[in-house]
Amino acid sequence: MLFSLLFVQSFGQNNYWQQKVDYYINVTLKDTDHTLDGFIKINYSNQSPDTLTYIWFHVWPNAYKNDKTAFSEQLLENGNTAFYFSKQEERGYINQLDFRVNDIHAETQDHPNDIDIVKLVLPAPLPPGENILITTPFHVKLPYNFSRSGHIGQSYQIAQWYPRPAVYDSKGWHPMPYLDQGEFYNEFGNYDVMITLPENYAVAATGILQDDKEKEWLRSRAAFSWKETKYRKKIKKGSYKIIRELFPASAAENKTLHYKQDSVVDFAWFADKRFVVDYDTCTLSSGKVIDVYAFYTAKSKALWGNSLSEIKKAVRNYSGAVGEYPYTNVSIVETESRNIGGMEYPAVTAIAVKTKDQLQEVISHEVGHNWFYGILASNERAHPWMDEGMNTFYDYRFNNASAKKFSSQHLMKLAFETMVSANKDQPVGLSAPEYSYLNYGLSVYYKTAAWIKLLESKTGTAQFDALMKAYYEQWKFKHPYPEDFKNIVTQYTNIATDSMFNLLDAKGSVAPGQKRKFKLTFLGKPNAEKQYNYISLTPAVGFNQYDKFMIGGIIHNYTLPFRNFQFAAVPLYATGSKKLNGIGRATYSWYTNNNIFEKIEAGISGTKFSEDAYTDSAGKTTHLGFKKITPQVRLVFRNNNARSLAKRYIQFKLHYINRDELNFSWDSIGMKNTYALSGKTITIGQLRYVTENSRALYPYKWELQLDMTKDFGRIAYTGNYFFNFPNKGGLNMRWFAGKFFYLGDKTNSKRFAADAYHLNMSTPKGYEDYTYSNYFLGRNEFEGFFSQQVMMRDGGFKVRTDLLSDKMGKTDDWLGALNFTAAIHPKFPVKIFADLGTYSDAWKTSDASRLLFDAGLQVSLLKDIVNIYVPVIYSKVYRDYFRSYPGNNFWQRISFSIDIQHISFKKFYPAIPF
Repeated sequence: MLFSLLFVQSFGQNNYWQQKVDYYINVTLKDTDHTLDGFIKINYSNQSPDTLTYIWFHVWPNAYKNDKTAFSEQLLENGNTAFYFSKQEERGYINQLDFRVNDIHAETQDHPNDIDIVKLVLPAPLPPGENILITTPFHVKLPYNFSRSGHIGQSYQIAQWYPRPAVYDSKGWHPMPYLDQGEFYNEFGNYDVMITLPENYAVAATGILQDDKEKEWLRSRAAFSWKETKYRKKIKKGSYKIIRELFPASAAENKTLHYKQDSVVDFAWFADKRFVVDYDTCTLSSGKVIDVYAFYTAKSKALWGNSLSEIKKAVRNYSGAVGEYPYTNVSIVETESRNIGGMEYPAVTAIAVKTKDQLQEVISHEVGHNWFYGILASNERAHPWMDEGMNTFYDYRFNNASAKKFSSQHLMKLAFETMVSANKDQPVGLSAPEYSYLNYGLSVYYKTAAWIKLLESKTGTAQFDALMKAYYEQWKFKHPYPEDFKNIVTQYTNIATDSMFNLLDAKGSVAPGQKRKFKLTFLGKPNAEKQYNYISLTPAVGFNQYDKFMIGGIIHNYTLPFRNFQFAAVPLYATGSKKLNGIGRATYSWYTNNNIFEKIEAGISGTKFSEDAYTDSAGKTTHLGFKKITPQVRLVFRNNNARSLAKRYIQFKLHYINRDELNFSWDSIGMKNTYALSGKTITIGQLRYVTENSRALYPYKWELQLDMTKDFGRIAYTGNYFFNFPNKGGLNMRWFAGKFFYLGDKTNSKRFAADAYHLNMSTPKGYEDYTYSNYFLGRNEFEGFFSQQVMMRDGGFKVRTDLLSDKMGKTDDWLGALNFTAAIHPKFPVKIFADLGTYSDAWKTSDASRLLFDAGLQVSLLKDIVNIYVPVIYSKVYRDYFRSYPGNNFWQRISFSIDIQHISFKKFYPAIPF
């Protein structure tokens, strides 16, 4: 049996082959227009058993050419609109290609889908064992650095910059467009690169610098310092302009740097005139000496001052645990980026961080990629767990072994388990483009690391280390696939490898669940380890005009990860009404495997508060309250595209509402008015169908809602669509159409009883919130500040005609409206609104204004939870109303809304899928 296993493995290794691609590149950087001009020679050796008639080439600078590329589309899906709205001069491309094969002109064909892939048709077939020389000039317009490559001013990050063949292996060709989420798969080869640029640039690159004089110049820059300067430049007499010099002036003379590097899968370089360069050596246990460099700007000296020791620690850690570092130099480079993190290339790594803890973590991770990507060169696009996940496992091992707690591991686990609890996680074994933006980090990085930790626990640390070292030795400078790693595990362990590797294709946590005890906690506590069922106590306060200040607490089991059963109870003692009020909610969620619904949620909620107060002639105050109990069911439709943020659901609620009422009567004996408190119960059935998409570009939401009582009903359609502006602001368009109808005969008593349910052109007030679903400070106030609170519903107009017995634009028939809100910038709270609408009554008389309008300013605070509306212009009917009530001054025309009930994770992070 053992002989058979070793024979099969030996046979598999002997039949393994891979192509070899050597590069000779001469390139010049022109920093005045951010371009590269180069010439490339590629020695392509066909070591496959197949005759090749064409070679797929990646020309990835074209990913930045327009907003129709796979790169641009994926960025939008991931919530990033920066490239989509970029200016033409910020984009990039590659052109002036003129391919020749063995000095014979060769034609190219466009890829059917992607402009950053071309097919090079060979003038003659390339048989096995033969090689060809491919040459071409190329010109690259470097983009602003939206992803990995480009420039920020005259700081250059030159990656994915030259035309190169796609990988051809035993599974065929692997042409792939450039993506931000999803890395690379490149052939091994030797690089010989000449870089020409102004001589005061410091350059960090993949290869070994051949010029000793340049090495000495770099090592002399440890004390280099430069700060940006500002000065006033006279434009004309009495007029000056502030000039900021962010970079030193470029030298008039150029220099040419020569780099060589064998057995690597890529070549990247970074150039900046501001770089400080720290240098040291690192001696490995074998005695091998590595040159170690850190490139950063002077302003980051305090942060990066200890970076060399972190690099050396990482090189020694990985060399000891996996296999000795094969190259003779390693560099890290500071880059400017909106995102925290890094990007690995052979022997050089780009890093953007803000704290020392981040720097330590990112250096360890990115240097580790020299093993998991650079040396063990798996297909990162198809199997990202083989580099990112394996590397993250060693991150956790090395950092947990140090005295400092590795806090990011806990946060990753908490986020992953939260996705699992919401049934939104994805298996480890997917390709990079298949993952949602969140799951790419959580499944590929964290879950793979947890899976490998489980593998280590099953095999024992010593056996695990032996198999990883064997994996490294057998597959270094090659392209391993998952089955190759599985074969190594099978060879070096006696565990059930099939069941172990099946976990890579399964959703859910790696570790099985365990029975948990209940535990009381204060305020609430994340529960990534899922050791306890926490029940949390939190202080709570509330206020309304009738109950005054309320004090109490929240008892709940809401935490991360989510639980199937969740509850919250908020008892509040009212200091004004002396009553016990509060709210409560309990839900249970079922996650299904059927093709229609992904989640079924059933629940019940309750509310009790005062909504009015009556003071009689004797000074006695009676508080009138309401109590509401609402059972509900919500069915969430399945979305089979994990990357989509679209969501659809059906929700049914049954509102049981009991309202206090005062019944007045005349006491003929006492000769006075008397009153008694009684209750009135209302039952409202509500059915909603909602579809929404919180995507970054043009998000939308629309819903159809039917409300029914025993005497009447209303059906309403509400839609919202957001048109993005390039500066992250935008125009939100809302449209509404509603129809009110009676069941049976329409009588005056029915009409009077249904007043709160009628369709409103203006935003409804508290007494018109017929399901008691919004929170009002003064639900039944008709004067003063609290009377100016409204809720966004129906026609959405911001002007009010509260003092009319028949409010303008209120109807028991039909109503339609359009609402526009323009946000100049998301961080600027002042917006412009405009509303346009009509309703049935306006068409019943010839002298009526059939189209109503208003417009003004809106101040939005706390992610649009609090909104203040200031009408400025409006229809004549509204002007006439304001003139007829002199006491209704400008300040009284202002309205505000408080939408606490609409708080959600998505308001703060739209990529969250729940």
